[in-house]
Amino acid sequence: MNHQKENADKIRMDNLIEREKELQCLYKVGDLLNNLGNTLEDIIPQLLDILPGGWRFPEICEAEIILGNEIHSRPGLRRTELKLTADIIAYGEVLGEIRVYYVKSVKLEKGIFLSEEQRLLNDIAEKIAVFITLKKLKPLEKDDDDFTQSEDDILKHVQDHHTGLVDWLRTLGLNKHEALELLDNPLEFRKGETIGKQGAFTSYFLLLAKGITKSYVEGGGNKSYSFMLSKSFEFIGLSSLFGNNYYFTTTALVPSTVFLVEKETVIKLLHSNTKFNRALMKWYCDSYQLLFKKMSALSLKQTVGRLADALLYLSEVFESDLIPNTISRKDISEIGGMSNENAVRILSDFKAEKIVKSTSAGIEILNKRVLKTICATG
Repeated sequence: MNHQKENADKIRMDNLIEREKELQCLYKVGDLLNNLGNTLEDIIPQLLDILPGGWRFPEICEAEIILGNEIHSRPGLRRTELKLTADIIAYGEVLGEIRVYYVKSVKLEKGIFLSEEQRLLNDIAEKIAVFITLKKLKPLEKDDDDFTQSEDDILKHVQDHHTGLVDWLRTLGLNKHEALELLDNPLEFRKGETIGKQGAFTSYFLLLAKGITKSYVEGGGNKSYSFMLSKSFEFIGLSSLFGNNYYFTTTALVPSTVFLVEKETVIKLLHSNTKFNRALMKWYCDSYQLLFKKMSALSLKQTVGRLADALLYLSEVFESDLIPNTISRKDISEIGGMSNENAVRILSDFKAEKIVKSTSAGIEILNKRVLKTICATG
């Protein structure tokens, strides 16, 4: 009996030691990648030194990082079949891969790699992807030549390319000079690209000038909950104004343009411009109202009521009874907080009852009154 207890205690202690090693490895990787002053060329050699320490047998462990056509490893790497891999995915594309090898054979009763080690490698790959994304988003230092244009010329250029944006900023109480402070760093994103990543360090938020984006909270097991769609002339990530990280992920549903806005710029404007301050407070209140409504639907409604609520929300966002094909069935299921299978089944029921219909352009709401009744009683 004592022998069994000793064995159980030893197993628990070994597991704790392994988890500590993994956490230490992840902490070191995160500390390195949170410094956006580093370049990929700076960090890759350091990552290759850090990674082996997170595995059970660091003395025979080596790592390899592949980005595009470039392969990075420490000198003398011996590739074996004893390897663990994870894709590096950014902008909706596989940009590369991390591989961890044991360069010598290891005799074990069970698998050579632990499931926790696979999760560790996945987390590291995701952190590298976030670093690559943030490097793309990091505002560039401007040359003196960039300031030769007059403010009127710059505003006209923005207005020509993003009709109505400057006028919208003026409705928030910003004058010409203040509006320019928010229109300094435009970036283009393709459909499916990640604009902001949950948990990523950030010193700015986003102003959506053109396009449609989806914001969602990520959970375990590739599950997510979409809580907001944004169209042109919308702030994204303002909830992080006094924090260091994004609280959710945002991706582009169609090709989109955003302006990076430094947090300190907004904080300064909040202090100096009372009308802008009031406008942002209203934005916060409207956002909270939406989130409380979403919480109520998730906790109090059944799936049929949640799907009705999701369709009504999308109709409100697009200001139309037609929900365009831009919004996939998966998007609808995530907004409704249900599985894709349930969403498809309920949509089929709604079609049979002539509440909605599918067209070549998207899903058209035929009977909004019935849909509202289902939403209220669901």
